[in-house]
Amino acid sequence: MRIHLISIGDELLIGQTVNTNAAWMGRELTLEGWVVSGTEVIADKPKDIVDALDRGLASADAVLITGGLGPTKDDVTKHVLASYFDTPLVMHEPIAKAIEAWFNSRNVPFLEVNRLQAMLPEDCTVLPNPLGTASGMWFERGGHVVVSMPGVPYEMEGLMTQEVLPRLQEHFELPTTLYETVVTAGIGESSLSALVEPWENGLSEKGVSLAYLPSPGQVKMRLGVHGPASDREKLEALIASETETLVKLIAPHVVGRGNMDIPGAVLKLLRKHDQTVATAESCTGGAVAQMLTGVSGASASYLGSVVAYDNRVKSDVLGVPESALETHGAVSEVVVLAMAEGVRQRLGTTWGVSTSGVAGPSGGTEDKPVGMVWMAIAGPHGCRAWVHRFGSQRARIVQRASRRILTHLYQEVKNQGASALEE
Repeated sequence: MRIHLISIGDELLIGQTVNTNAAWMGRELTLEGWVVSGTEVIADKPKDIVDALDRGLASADAVLITGGLGPTKDDVTKHVLASYFDTPLVMHEPIAKAIEAWFNSRNVPFLEVNRLQAMLPEDCTVLPNPLGTASGMWFERGGHVVVSMPGVPYEMEGLMTQEVLPRLQEHFELPTTLYETVVTAGIGESSLSALVEPWENGLSEKGVSLAYLPSPGQVKMRLGVHGPASDREKLEALIASETETLVKLIAPHVVGRGNMDIPGAVLKLLRKHDQTVATAESCTGGAVAQMLTGVSGASASYLGSVVAYDNRVKSDVLGVPESALETHGAVSEVVVLAMAEGVRQRLGTTWGVSTSGVAGPSGGTEDKPVGMVWMAIAGPHGCRAWVHRFGSQRARIVQRASRRILTHLYQEVKNQGASALEE
């Protein structure tokens, strides 16, 4: 079954707003067994909406639209849909009352323009939106389905979860499509491919697909199977077996499964061992801390950070010897080792991590070029440092360095019982 996604909004076309809706919908629909045949971004113009609908209905069984449902004159989606499906706009009093209650509960004036949001196409199934004032709309024509939803991400996600996905499952008979994702870090996709080549060569004859999804500092490997709904139990067993085989083949590089990212994997492992971590950052400027605190429940294992951008902070707050800074410079092994141990001691954590490098685009030298980053980990058994080179683009240097130090931390916490950290 094929589905087409249409995102409406000039703000998406000019880059003012990032289209996260299409990514979220694509992921959820794929998990449900749909094939997303296409996605497009169009302007808030009637002709553009009609043309996109024609394209979507010609190529897919269902079309999902987001955006253009606000109360202002530039939002024209419901008017276009009413015309497209040859049905008048009528006042839906229950929806009007729900919108008024929504405004009253927030002590916000209820205006006539807000009441007009309850003017909806007569010949559609209205999908209530408890998270906002723009209702969803479900249309059917010749076996095809068209659904319109608000563009506000959390409102769209609520409607998709509560209304749209269950209705699609009921309306269409979907095949079984299953995916399993293994998350790796600290190794590139080419090296991973070499490790699993003999096993990978036999996947296609079993009906299993494998995709490599690289991003800075990590690679996700996604296994997939597809077949009739009646074969679901067999397909579940097949993908579970092949996933376990993959994990065994690349075990040293695996940090998680599914949507687990390296920060989540680190925090999960720390909780398992009842341990804590603190960060001391120079060139990454708090990016490591942000990655960790972006995970729900991080406070159970992550205690805090010192962004020691200036050398005075390194010495006064973290206790880095001034002689080390003068002799070796901030971007050096001896300094990051002292930073990691300093933050560990001062915040009273099991582990301390640190970064110091040249993020550029200026400041590089022949000995310490742009992209060179020293990083260290201090733990119960001592300290260890690494030096990496991450190219020449500032944002990517920070991103890759932040992921790499967390990868090192994951590996050290995981292996702490097997081998002590090197002095």
